[in-house]
Amino acid sequence: MLPKFYATIKNDLEILESKLIEYLLTPNKPTNQVLSHIFSSGGKRIRPAIFLLCSQLIDYEGEFKFPIASVCEYIHTASLLHDDVIDNSSLRRNKPTVNSIWGDETAVLSGDLIYSAACRLMVKTRSLELIDDFAECIRFMSESELFQLELLWKKDTSLSDYERVVAGKTAILFQASAKTPCYLKNTSQELATHFANFGKFLGFAFQIFDDCLDYEGNEELLGKPVVTDLLEGKVTLPLIYSLQSENKNLDIIVSSVLENGKISSEEKSKLLLHVKECGGLEKSFNLAELYSQKARDALNEIAKLLILSEKQKLALDALNQITYFVLNRKN
Repeated sequence: MLPKFYATIKNDLEILESKLIEYLLTPNKPTNQVLSHIFSSGGKRIRPAIFLLCSQLIDYEGEFKFPIASVCEYIHTASLLHDDVIDNSSLRRNKPTVNSIWGDETAVLSGDLIYSAACRLMVKTRSLELIDDFAECIRFMSESELFQLELLWKKDTSLSDYERVVAGKTAILFQASAKTPCYLKNTSQELATHFANFGKFLGFAFQIFDDCLDYEGNEELLGKPVVTDLLEGKVTLPLIYSLQSENKNLDIIVSSVLENGKISSEEKSKLLLHVKECGGLEKSFNLAELYSQKARDALNEIAKLLILSEKQKLALDALNQITYFVLNRKN
């Protein structure tokens, strides 16, 4: 069952699903089969949903609505395809990854194809500001992934290191998804800044909660085992906070996992218990809630600058709902 806020843009999301494939179709049948697998694998479509709702909030209904909503999803999807190769992942959302079925080469090239489609759709807007925003977004995402590679298997990952990764890995695309409707509608810079802040803060809340799920979530609903991040060498916020407590038993387990790249069932149970008892999860949840509130504050500033129709009020309400949804999901 979809969250309530999706109902506001239900028809738009249905159109978007067909457009995601339509904009990508090639003369090559095997390639189309791969693309069909990619976009039939589910996903929350939260980034295009943010774009569509922000567009509705400022009353943008122009010709580029679906192309740029698709760009938001394309950039995210292409990054996941590349991530799955880097992490050697075999499952995503409980379905086999492209690299596990067709190999790394197909996964990487499919990601490149999707990026190129995003670029083509951006250029059609002829908005240099929009193109620059998305180009900067892709650059920042790639830079942050490279920085995250430097941090792999390092127990001393700092809070500032973590925030730098999240800013580029997640928040920047949320920010672009929220802000780019302002370029298409040609709004004031003040309004665009508030939309950018909304997206950025929402992205931080989303990623922090996502990292919490890796230590508390339901494996079946997550579509992957818990503690996956640590097994991939990533020290995320719940663990950063927990290690600050200087719990020796936790320190021993984490050091062992980072050294050997594996964990026993007993160690996993103890690790999850220590992270909870050391306050790492609680502190992380609290920070996610703080960012969620900051996103709502940005929406309040947006509302002050607009005279809202009933349709726009629905969009504003849905965006408010998203700020709560990101902290109350199972995957």
